Amino acid sequence: METQAPPRPMTRPEPPTASDVRTFDDLFAEERTPMTRLAYLVTGSEPIAEEVVQDAFAQVYERWERLDRPGAYLRSCVVNGARRAGARHRRELRLVTAPPMSAGLEARELMDALGRLRPAWRAVVVLRFHADMTQDEIAETLGVRAGTVKSSLHRALAQLREELAP
Repeated sequence: METQAPPRPMTRPEPPTASDVRTFDDLFAEERTPMTRLAYLVTGSEPIAEEVVQDAFAQVYERWERLDRPGAYLRSCVVNGARRAGARHRRELRLVTAPPMSAGLEARELMDALGRLRPAWRAVVVLRFHADMTQDEIAETLGVRAGTVKSSLHRALAQLREELAP
């Protein structure tokens, strides 16, 4: 009779390290979809998100042999690229597209409210609640201090509460 191991508690997966990922193709297969979603949530534009992720994978590929933590480097490239792209296209593009028709009114309102946040605040909110990163991880990813992350998150949530209040 086989014994089953007890179920492992659900935790946020860490970005793959060099020892976890055997090849660049493995990293691409595992991370393309999550990184595209992350970039979309920061930029609000699917085409821009796809371009950002493509550029990020190109950067990882160029540095592959020198990277100890390719997954973490990829995430930083995606977040930073998405922030730059969002700022660059702010006047030209709507930052948030409407969610699919099947999404409820509340989801649309939330996406619209996220789109009205400052790009830096939006990045912090997305990394905290979508990517489930800690304040220290967000600070490292964005290249800012943890205190900046904390205050940005506080201000962003206050603005969202105010805009979404009944």
